[in-house]
Amino acid sequence: MVDRGDEGSLADLPWASVFDPAVNVRALSSVQARGFKAATEVVNRFVHLADSDVFAQRSQESTASSDNLGDSDTAQPTSAPDIERFFGLWQGMVGQLAQTLVGAASAPRTGTGSAMFDFVNANATGQVELTTTEPGAVSTEVWLHNGGSTDLGKVRLRCSDLLSHDGALIGSALVRFEPDTVPMVARSSRGVTVEVDVADDVRPGCYRGTLLADGHAEVWLPVVLLVEPSMP
Repeated sequence: MVDRGDEGSLADLPWASVFDPAVNVRALSSVQARGFKAATEVVNRFVHLADSDVFAQRSQESTASSDNLGDSDTAQPTSAPDIERFFGLWQGMVGQLAQTLVGAASAPRTGTGSAMFDFVNANATGQVELTTTEPGAVSTEVWLHNGGSTDLGKVRLRCSDLLSHDGALIGSALVRFEPDTVPMVARSSRGVTVEVDVADDVRPGCYRGTLLADGHAEVWLPVVLLVEPSMP
């Protein structure tokens, strides 16, 4: 287990800003501003070249009229901007901007792992997933997030019994957490290891339960332990 500090806060780490919703919003706004600025420059360039082409074309028509050429077949067209090329450039710019915004909006808020408790917004996302093919301990990680300015104190996780569809049971006493209690100071995120002991007599199957946070009744996560048959 990596030492995460006495306070349990990631605020002093250089990459801790990815856990701050305010920082993520500012980063997204910056991406949007740069993207729209670049797109505007492309449009302005296209309009400028189009206007230049119109001017050159009118000058050519005026010269041809004054010289009494009268033969449209001998008139050489003015070099015009490649409209299709600039239109394609515009489409590419818009597509790149959209992908950038999607990437920025979906940037991870709580580090690695798909299971997360957000205590400030009273929200939980993902599920705790574990898979094993043999007896012994199996573990994964869940993230606890406090993006507010208030110290939430110490948080303890609790897990129910894990039950399969045929009534097979893995008791809650076999589920452990490291650390056991987590100090959730202001603007901090902590990863907690969830470990389950799978006994020798546990039958293969899918075992399901619920993960709760003591003192935060509004958040919960499903727990799924898949015990697969061992390879012969």
